[in-house]
Amino acid sequence: MKSILILKTGELPRRVTENLGPYECAFLNVIGDERCVVVDARKDELPDTEWAGIIITGSPASTYERDAWIVRSEDFLRRAADRSVPLYGVCFGHQLLAQTFGGKVEKCPRGWELGTVAVTQTAHGKANPLFSSVPETFVAQMSHGDVVTELPPRAVALLENDHWPYQAFALGERIWATQFHPEFTPQIMSDLIHSLTSALSPEVFHRRPESQPVQDWLLGTVREAPVARRCLENFVAIVEKWKHGFAES
Repeated sequence: MKSILILKTGELPRRVTENLGPYECAFLNVIGDERCVVVDARKDELPDTEWAGIIITGSPASTYERDAWIVRSEDFLRRAADRSVPLYGVCFGHQLLAQTFGGKVEKCPRGWELGTVAVTQTAHGKANPLFSSVPETFVAQMSHGDVVTELPPRAVALLENDHWPYQAFALGERIWATQFHPEFTPQIMSDLIHSLTSALSPEVFHRRPESQPVQDWLLGTVREAPVARRCLENFVAIVEKWKHGFAES
């Protein structure tokens, strides 16, 4: 039976992993481990197995650093797309897919976006199966200092907000990417805020208040984001539907 590959591209800060375990646990807690295989793109071989689908995780790295493992991952993802394997990129994975297929990623001129924030579907998003049974506007967990500044050719934007217009995109019928983290829980988000606000200058955060410490303000945004999590579940459902369709054909 074909498995879903979780392509791990980085690890979360120690404060997060002390409570969660390795980063991949965030995904496995949503979609289950019985159907998944985890491969670390930074150090493992990237086998061209007949994967049912591939999920690319977040990472503290930047795609434009062009480390050897990033270039290797891009080649791997292009080969998977050539075989029509469904791909879903999350945060760094969103940016990696954009860069892999001809888009551009840069440091965000508006600073970091961190916490639980609102996003709104574009016209393309409303018609896309990744957002099946998802309301037009919903909240999602965000943590990123880089953004996709140019979409790949023929890609369409699916989500937007006041921080950036490309919060999700689709390329064709089998490639999706979301800047938000559908796998994050409020506990993960809170632990991450503690870690990042300790390491980064307050000036880097988007729309920071003047009258409140940045950490307190960001922690005050954190809440459950079940609709965003549904997007990850929808991707798995799409993969399962296609997998069974191929088996019957």
